[in-house]
Amino acid sequence: MAPANAQLVPHRAVYDISLERADEGGTIASFNGRMVIEVVASDCDGIATNSRYVFRSGSAEGSTLLTDLRTAQWEAMDASSFRFLTRRYDDANLTEETDGNAERTSNGVRIAIKAPKEGQVRFNDDVMFPTQHLNRLIEFARARKHTLSARLYEGADPGTQIYDTFAVIGSAQNGDDGLKTPGSERLKGLSKWPVTISYFPGEGSKPEERETAGGEEVPVYAISSLLYENGVSRDILLDYGEFSLRGTLSTLSFPEKADCAKH
Repeated sequence: MAPANAQLVPHRAVYDISLERADEGGTIASFNGRMVIEVVASDCDGIATNSRYVFRSGSAEGSTLLTDLRTAQWEAMDASSFRFLTRRYDDANLTEETDGNAERTSNGVRIAIKAPKEGQVRFNDDVMFPTQHLNRLIEFARARKHTLSARLYEGADPGTQIYDTFAVIGSAQNGDDGLKTPGSERLKGLSKWPVTISYFPGEGSKPEERETAGGEEVPVYAISSLLYENGVSRDILLDYGEFSLRGTLSTLSFPEKADCAKH
């Protein structure tokens, strides 16, 4: 599969996370936290994306849990390879770790997993990696295409499955919306689109992970946001079915991009 042309710019975005909605009688009664996403041109061959998501959730019974989710990814500019490491800590105890890498070969995409359990798995070459998928979304939005179906591999626990995703892309918004977030001056004048991506269990998923409602499959979760043409997102809504979370952009900065002409 040919890679999408790179559109992302290096940036660091901080989001305040709050509970938007919770079903009565559900597992989540309270939620607050912060998410930091850093997109770094680590070298002229690839882009590193580091994220940290720290939140405290409360149940209807009154118990609370402090979760620290850390993810480091590196993806080749041509989408030929992808490395990933995710660690989850609950109340400071390591509870999940996913570590591995993916390579495109003549026989499709080969995944080598180190943790949680060593092994290998292969998928067809139509599978996209995260940065490749984001670039393709921007490419489609610029071309005024309003839907994108993609088989997406993110290295999510346990590293052996993909998501079947479906994105709905709204019409471009080009006006100044008065955003006052520190660092947001760089967003003025850029095109942006409302985007919703639904994630369905794909190849490698377990039968019990598939849910239906009214005869139609229900997504595991969906992410809505306002996506800028440089890859920055704001006004994030994470919908997990029985509850949803709001991500509000609080600060934004843009580190210098590597000068690849010198390499």
